[in-house]
Amino acid sequence: MTHTRSVSVKGWVVTGALLLATGSAWGQQVFIYPQRGQSPQQQAQDTGECQAWATQQTGGPMAAPQAAAAPAPTASPLRGAARGAAVGAVGGAIGGDAGKGAAIGAATGAMMGGMRRRDQMQQQAAVQAQNEQVQAAYSENYKRALASCLGAKGYSVN
Repeated sequence: MTHTRSVSVKGWVVTGALLLATGSAWGQQVFIYPQRGQSPQQQAQDTGECQAWATQQTGGPMAAPQAAAAPAPTASPLRGAARGAAVGAVGGAIGGDAGKGAAIGAATGAMMGGMRRRDQMQQQAAVQAQNEQVQAAYSENYKRALASCLGAKGYSVN
């Protein structure tokens, strides 16, 4: 009968000769196998040293600078309609039909407010996508640095 012992080390789980990265820093599991028969204790020590070195080299897996967030959408079709109605009523009053002018102004204002809101939401989505791409690149650099260090210490990293 074989017994397997698990040890948790800074977000890592060591089980026998296999080390699995846990958590969402990389978005996927990383497997580390000792090619020179290192003990789980040695593997945990080497992993800790390599994590520290990789963090020193890259700033860590979550070190990506964040782009300034786009402002929250403030445009509103209702607010646009109210403004448009007021402007339309003034224009309509000059032309002799304030009600018709207000109706046209409200419709135009609502359409413009909706368009502004859509543009603001698209800006927010673009900033978020950019931040995610930068974060993925930083995480990949950290992973490469960690794999390089562990490879030099006799581990296979996949």
